[in-house]
Amino acid sequence: MKVRTDIIRHAKELHTWVGITSGILLFICFMAGGLSMFQHEISKWATPSEQKLSAIQATQYNDLVSKVQAEYPETLKSFQLNVESKEFYYAPMQWKVPAAARSEEGIDLHQSAMLATLNNDGTLQVEQENLSKLGWLIEQLHETAGIPGSLGDHTVGMYVMGIVAVLYFLALMTGLIVLLPTLVKDYFAIRTGKNKKRFWLDAHNVVGITSLPFHILICVTVISFAYHDVIYDAIGGLVSKDKPLSARPPAVKVVEPVEPLNVEKIFTHIQRQAPDYEISSISFNNLDHPSKASARANLYSSEQMLRGDRFDVMIFNPYQTQPYRTNNLNTHATAMDQVIRSMFSLHFGNYGGDFTRWLYFIFGIGGAFLFYSGNILWIESRIKRQKNPQLPLPTQRKDVRFIANLTIGACLGCVLAVVASMAIGRWGSLSNLGLESINHVLVYSYYLIFIFSLVYSFVVGATKALPQLLMSTAIILSLLAPVSFMISLVTSVHMPLWWIDLIAMVFALAFIRFYQQAKERQKNAEVGSIWF
Repeated sequence: MKVRTDIIRHAKELHTWVGITSGILLFICFMAGGLSMFQHEISKWATPSEQKLSAIQATQYNDLVSKVQAEYPETLKSFQLNVESKEFYYAPMQWKVPAAARSEEGIDLHQSAMLATLNNDGTLQVEQENLSKLGWLIEQLHETAGIPGSLGDHTVGMYVMGIVAVLYFLALMTGLIVLLPTLVKDYFAIRTGKNKKRFWLDAHNVVGITSLPFHILICVTVISFAYHDVIYDAIGGLVSKDKPLSARPPAVKVVEPVEPLNVEKIFTHIQRQAPDYEISSISFNNLDHPSKASARANLYSSEQMLRGDRFDVMIFNPYQTQPYRTNNLNTHATAMDQVIRSMFSLHFGNYGGDFTRWLYFIFGIGGAFLFYSGNILWIESRIKRQKNPQLPLPTQRKDVRFIANLTIGACLGCVLAVVASMAIGRWGSLSNLGLESINHVLVYSYYLIFIFSLVYSFVVGATKALPQLLMSTAIILSLLAPVSFMISLVTSVHMPLWWIDLIAMVFALAFIRFYQQAKERQKNAEVGSIWF
């Protein structure tokens, strides 16, 4: 396909500068996004096994609720039941204590929740929550690139990533324009050899074109997520003249006298009206005021396009006798609502079961490589090389050295920090250190290691930091499974989700190979080069 030379030139310039300004943040988001496909499994993997209270039968939930409410009055107002939840896997019932500790960006790092179950003899067992939120940390990196702080109801990082997503879309479109003339010829051509710029360009193009539909989908949905409220307010002002876009459902009449709460009956009603779903969890609120009481049931189905991370929602009054509203479920959604929920579901990858999750995991890691390779390609294109040995060594540009240090320190520092936090969480859970909350350790360790790696890269330079950060990551990954196994033998603790340790070993081998390539590059780099 022929494209005018001036159009290609402008597209290439725009692609280069848009990519270089957003590439590092996108690397962090995509690397964490790939891991977040298994965020709940990672949290469970890093939680002490004894913190998971035993499950109960569906016919035991009423008994559990009545016994908890008799001893803990705060549950007369609100609590949550976990049935087949992928996230709240650790106890059949949980609730917040009255003086709940401050929540940090939607997660309780202070562990203020209480957990309850029934023992085999029917007696009540209650424990204070002491669970790992490692998966939540990874998810926050995915949403915000690790940028702290909040602005209104959203994090600052989410708004920043909304802007980055716009730049991301421009980079995708301009990159496609640049590739169009040679797309067929160069698509699968990855040329190795001394010309490192050619290798990085070929690899960047192959990954980018292969995953282009996925990347277009992700960037469009990120923009809609980041500015969801702004977009809906604008539509409301233009279309409905500031009136609500959706009509508020009519108030539910509660028949007097109100019958006692019967959660097992609620289970039956939900299964009757939503047979295609299984119940994950149900949150109850305002139970002490029946007319204002509400219940939010999270429902899961691998065959449906889900609105949430891993759930569709059914909202109702737990005391009502009328059938529950099912308009929020995909099986009863309107055509427009299905378009909206498809945006959520396609972004979260919550359809198609485990196959889709593994596919999104691969695309996420591939996307991280795409942005990393884009920065390396920019650096390679601007390195000054000595062609005449009789002349003095060239002086590399300051902006090239800056981008090199920033790319190596931020990208590899993020990987090292995530891997170290995962190791701390895993070894801490198997050792059962009994910390009041290991989640503060996980969060602070991530930021300390990330900042140290970034500063270290600028102090010693990208050339020295590159192999050292790669080897540090490889060492932690290679030790993860053996050390975990040894701790489990000493403490006689069962190792759940061992396949995560196995995948860590695979990545350890990959990072060892990356380290070898970095050392070879140092050895063979031209004198005076930024990699020498």
